[in-house]
Amino acid sequence: MIGKIFAAVAAVLGAASLTLVTMIALVEVTMAAVSISALPLRVLAVAADIIIGTVLLVGCIYLATHLAVRILGVGNAEFPPFPQQDVFTGPLPANRLKK
Repeated sequence: MIGKIFAAVAAVLGAASLTLVTMIALVEVTMAAVSISALPLRVLAVAADIIIGTVLLVGCIYLATHLAVRILGVGNAEFPPFPQQDVFTGPLPANRLKK
């Protein structure tokens, strides 16, 4: 139990620090890209900054979510069963009749 709590705290701190470092790096790179004097090179640098920044931030979110699922162990849960009633042939549920 203590190990799971330590892993959860370490995952949260790691994900937060990784996201913070990514944001600081993106701000630095954006300031450098905007300060380029040649217009075509500046446009290319800003476009690359947007694409790479998006990939990095989505990667941080994926890593944090993946670690949370691994630590909490919900990744092995069973998928809930599908309803057995056919919506075209069966009666409407009571909550749909009120609308």
